[in-house]
Amino acid sequence: MLTSIRGRLALGLATGLLLAMPLGASAADLTTAVFISPIGEVLKKQVIEPFAKQNKLDVAVDNRDWGLGAVRAKIEAGNGAWDVVSLEEVEALQACDEGLFQPLDKSKLTNLPDFDAIGEGYSCGVPIYFYSSILAYDKKRIKEEPASWADLWDLKKWPGKRAMHRSVSGTLEIALMADGVPRSEVYKVLATKDGVDRAFRKLDAIKSSMVWWQNPGQSRQMLASGEVALAVTYDNGIRFFNKTQGTDFGLVRKDAIIHVDFWGIVQGSKHVDKAYAFLNDAMSPQKQAAVTNGLAISTPNRKAMDLVDADLKPFLTPNPENLKEAIPLNAKFWLDNTDALTQRFEAWLSAK
Repeated sequence: MLTSIRGRLALGLATGLLLAMPLGASAADLTTAVFISPIGEVLKKQVIEPFAKQNKLDVAVDNRDWGLGAVRAKIEAGNGAWDVVSLEEVEALQACDEGLFQPLDKSKLTNLPDFDAIGEGYSCGVPIYFYSSILAYDKKRIKEEPASWADLWDLKKWPGKRAMHRSVSGTLEIALMADGVPRSEVYKVLATKDGVDRAFRKLDAIKSSMVWWQNPGQSRQMLASGEVALAVTYDNGIRFFNKTQGTDFGLVRKDAIIHVDFWGIVQGSKHVDKAYAFLNDAMSPQKQAAVTNGLAISTPNRKAMDLVDADLKPFLTPNPENLKEAIPLNAKFWLDNTDALTQRFEAWLSAK
């Protein structure tokens, strides 16, 4: 079973997200499932609840964890418990390959022409939002700002610990770009044994200075406390932390790694027409902008940018200047290579 390969957004919100309707999922007009995370809470408040109210529908919200095990179990149980589910990019590929989600009739998605190319090529999913892995720092502590992934390795110029996500995905790409591989060549190099060896050799150089986080909130707290000088984390979390906590964190956009999450319709859904109605509503400029403003996360809907808070616009990934220097996560590569590379990564972490 493929497990998730990137940031665990969960910040202890499981209790607040136990939102299944009292009559049970099978009694609802539509049942959605979202990740146990801050973005799950935003989707509930800004998209799911307004859709239910506007259409006078009983829409249940269920929790889901990362990995397709729960989705697979729901389908095998044959009770049609879930209709619309949020998915990571690798999950969206795997679930479609396994027939767990329906190939979408995109002619029914009236807002899709307004979407950027982000997330194209996923026949069983439409983008919800996207965000990027970036290099972050505290402007109050660091006066000479870093400019690239290579600066993460410069312990002399920027002394101190480095916070990185405990995940092989993203980490190997960053190591190669820091070692001089152009972002356009990263996955070509990483597909070779020599390329993988090169990435791990690069990581060796700062291994003793690394502090590993398993949810993004840890990375921001590490920066705020001064435990680390630089952090690999997500751009939306840095913006949101600055907005809500009064911090002055900076971020480096060069060679950012873009991640996309999707909505998908579960195979066997008994409410397909309502599921498409929900997707169209969720993809509207108004709902897309509400999600962006709610968690400072990027929208793939171009028209939504007119409704986004002005102070966010320059920093969002859809900004053309930001997109020019970014690299999308190659979900197909990680679908094929996660297990083997994770084994090597965990062995590397445990080695002295």
